[in-house]
Amino acid sequence: MIMNHRTRIDWNYVWIGLYHATQDPNKVELCTCKENKSGDKVRDNGDIIDRLSGGKSSIKFVLKDELKCVPCLGWIMQLNFFLYVKRNWQEDQLNLSQFIDYYNRLGCPYRVVLFPEGTDLSVDNKRRSDKYATGNNLALYKYVLHPRTTGWAVLCSRLRASGLMSVYDVTVAYDAPAQTEGDLLRGHRPKHVHFFVKRYAIEKIPHDESTLRIWLNNRWCEKETILQRFHEDGYFIDASTGKVPIEREPRSLMAASLGFAFWTIIDFIFTYLLLNSVVFQFWVVYHTLLFVFVTKYFGGFQNIQYKLLGTLKL
Repeated sequence: MIMNHRTRIDWNYVWIGLYHATQDPNKVELCTCKENKSGDKVRDNGDIIDRLSGGKSSIKFVLKDELKCVPCLGWIMQLNFFLYVKRNWQEDQLNLSQFIDYYNRLGCPYRVVLFPEGTDLSVDNKRRSDKYATGNNLALYKYVLHPRTTGWAVLCSRLRASGLMSVYDVTVAYDAPAQTEGDLLRGHRPKHVHFFVKRYAIEKIPHDESTLRIWLNNRWCEKETILQRFHEDGYFIDASTGKVPIEREPRSLMAASLGFAFWTIIDFIFTYLLLNSVVFQFWVVYHTLLFVFVTKYFGGFQNIQYKLLGTLKL
């Protein structure tokens, strides 16, 4: 899944967007992302969380390497073996190879979310993008940044070799975007978040990396047009057909509400124990120090997981 990065907190809304988009309300539409090239369904990994969420627990984000150091969230993403990039090609190439090899050897289906722009659409980032566009004789964009194409091209090529079925081009738009986490805490939240999702079968995606870069640039040029139309007229237009895409009815929020209630209770229990239990306080301090140590000296738990996998005969 390739997606524009409108704000720093897009990831808060991706989960809900995918929650609604990945299940047909009428239970009659075949989800092509869960088939292999022969038409057979992919092997179910048996994960109960994955079953309840409809596959969202197998989503892996491509993230800046420094985010793995963020307490709690960054550590959880380490344990879930997300793909971290440092924008140092030698190191990133190794991390990419390990990431794909890890899931191939486990036989675990997964979905990858990539923000090709590499950062959010802030004032400073837009200024840098405009400077790059001017220096390379490219169009100036208002609603998106120019994407970074090298990582996308290599990632798509490697995933294709390991059975990639399709690429989903996702465009997100807000009525009143919250740019940072601070905006959310101050109550500046959008009332409506809109997602336009378009699927490209892998057979329709170019093979060589130079053409893949051109393909991605073309998608971002379309996004600029789509978002301009959205902000002017209030709806998306498919740039290739000129038609308004079919709007999918929202999925029932029952499962999401139960999940929210469950984790809210867990948070209350965690807070209570943290304030009242010496044993639990020791447990938290121990694991905090453990994650800091592993992150600093081993680069994260994902590297330990990969090395442990190498000792198994799979």
